[in-house]
Amino acid sequence: MRQRQWDRLLVKLIGIILTNALIATIAFLIMGYSISMYYIRNETTPEPLTSNLAFLSVTFITIIVFVIGFSLMMRKTLRKITYLSSEIEQIASGDLGRTVEVEGRDELASLGQSVNWMSKQLQHLFEKERAHEEERNQLFSNLSHDLRTPLTSIRGYLQLLESERVMTDVERSHFNVLNEKTAQLEQLLDQLMDVNRLYSSQVMLLKHRMNISLLTTQLVHEMGPLFEEAGYRVSVNVQPDLYIEADQDQLIRVFQNLMSNALKYATPDGPIELTLVERDEYVSWQLCNETTPRTLASIDHLFDRTYRVDASRGETPGDGLGLSIARQIMLLHEGMLTAYASGGNRICFEASFPIKRGSDANRT
Repeated sequence: MRQRQWDRLLVKLIGIILTNALIATIAFLIMGYSISMYYIRNETTPEPLTSNLAFLSVTFITIIVFVIGFSLMMRKTLRKITYLSSEIEQIASGDLGRTVEVEGRDELASLGQSVNWMSKQLQHLFEKERAHEEERNQLFSNLSHDLRTPLTSIRGYLQLLESERVMTDVERSHFNVLNEKTAQLEQLLDQLMDVNRLYSSQVMLLKHRMNISLLTTQLVHEMGPLFEEAGYRVSVNVQPDLYIEADQDQLIRVFQNLMSNALKYATPDGPIELTLVERDEYVSWQLCNETTPRTLASIDHLFDRTYRVDASRGETPGDGLGLSIARQIMLLHEGMLTAYASGGNRICFEASFPIKRGSDANRT
């Protein structure tokens, strides 16, 4: 069906071209005949230069006639194509559900109907996905609240048990494991609540102009002993006095998540490089380290919620929410957090912040 419609449109276009070519040819013959009759009536022979100029003039006028005729015949069609192109751009920009006016019964009208159907389908799918997202967020919220009560009771009984009796070494060991696992569950619930707030836009950022260079240096100083204890060599290249508009507390959370991720997944004895520089249109905060082929193979899923590279074996501590939270915070800052392979088994995480030139927010 679609092929036949496009075939008819092609035939129509060829017909317009042939019609205007015929009109232009007739105009060429008429002008050539008129010039010939002029010289015959005056019983003169034109000079070669005059003949060439006359031929070129007639040819030029013939081309103009063809172009004008083609434009007049295609004007309505071109106007429809331009209109459809503009409407499709609006739909692609996020105005889902937008419909175009359909006139006539030609192939372009059929295309307009297809655009309207596509727009309605996209709106339906978007609303369906948004409803599913709201359901997931509500599920996270309900689970967090429902699990908080029994965990609070467990925590209370643990404290009561610790205060009311002296434990043997075996009991103390079992108690410590139970206490640790309870703390992990409480931390996971906190993370789930944070994810729910971030993805439902319940977090209000308190942005102010801040020195990201100084903040990065302070975080490296604070987390340096952890890297040294784990045997990592950290190379730091921070361009001084770079300023951005950001929520400092949320930004600290992003950077701590990325640095903690490097502590968990970087290969032993491999270099860790932290770079902060200003590029053409943004400030780039980048952390690179050597990692395993398994991690590189999963690079497209690292920001998925609850995804963990070693989830099946449980070798690496964590809940799989850190990178997802970090990316969402970056999106709220109108920035971007990406991960990419950088040769060999090297992985880089880059947080980029847009530079607002007009406000002089990037430098003092």
